[in-house]
Amino acid sequence: MNLTDIPHFLSFSPFKKHSHSFLKTKTNANSNTNDVVRAFEHSLLLRLKALNPPSISLSWLSLTLDFISFTHTQARSLISNLNLSSDSDLDDSLAWYLDDHSVKLLDLCNSISSEIERFKHRRLFLNFLLQLLSPSDSNVPPSPEKLRRARDSLSDWDKNNNNNNGSRINKTSAPDLIRDLAAGLGTRGKISGAQNKNLLRRTILGVGSLTVYFSSVLVSLLYGSGSHEIVTVRVLSDEFSWADSFNSIQTELTRKFRERVKGVVLLFQEFDDVATRAREVCDVIDDDKKGTESLNDVVGELRKLTDVFSENLDRLSNSVNGMFDTVLCTRNGVLENVKVSGFKKEKPTKKQVTV
Repeated sequence: MNLTDIPHFLSFSPFKKHSHSFLKTKTNANSNTNDVVRAFEHSLLLRLKALNPPSISLSWLSLTLDFISFTHTQARSLISNLNLSSDSDLDDSLAWYLDDHSVKLLDLCNSISSEIERFKHRRLFLNFLLQLLSPSDSNVPPSPEKLRRARDSLSDWDKNNNNNNGSRINKTSAPDLIRDLAAGLGTRGKISGAQNKNLLRRTILGVGSLTVYFSSVLVSLLYGSGSHEIVTVRVLSDEFSWADSFNSIQTELTRKFRERVKGVVLLFQEFDDVATRAREVCDVIDDDKKGTESLNDVVGELRKLTDVFSENLDRLSNSVNGMFDTVLCTRNGVLENVKVSGFKKEKPTKKQVTV
């Protein structure tokens, strides 16, 4: 797995007993700011606990994207409360977020949406096959010709699930964007200087770390784990109150991935369940000794699993759209709230329209 080291925030942490003079001589404004930071990080802790234990499923991935949207919304509010009124309060982290990190996140959302559309097309084809396998209105079973066509199509559908992953990788793909985002986190330096500058960089790097990791998990499962390894983000527990919960999720997910069958392209659980049941349908059709009742039973199970897959896929699609809107809103909000000379507002990435 790739490892991204997040800088050790030695110079500031509101959760440690520091001897730094700026913490000893707090003004009321600084005290209020620290309260806002504590509330922000405590809210992250509570929501991370709700994500544990993790699951390799569409439903859990949707929750992680909702969590990312929440962190960006809260970060925007926190940054606006820092009252960054002078250039001395700012550093290259803000420019990096506005000009690089947030733009790549918007591109990532578009790339993920495109991949979700591929799964929607697979779902459409699967629903067509279910129609072939269903009895007529008069409860007449499918003809042998229909069964043969459905069986061959299901087999091809299953083979394509394993063969197509990884063939779409290109310079603008989601896995490459994940690697760029992780590399950007690794280039951020240590915190030093004014308290507001520390808080700004701390917020950006904290939110960035959470975003990159959970996005990495999603991309790995959408593309198949063989095409992209999950980025591992190291966050120190003595620097963030939410670090232990976050690291626990990473450890548990790593264990779950290792428990899966080696040599198989790993996708999310709902899709794996559908693919497994589809193979069972093929087996029943191939076995002449099994009658219509057995076929109806296994087709019924396939239909139920397809419905679950369909519902959770739509939910994930909505969560990706929500993440795009939130990142764009946060980026625009930071541009509006922070007046910095030399920062040029870039035209945001055009959002793909998902059906």
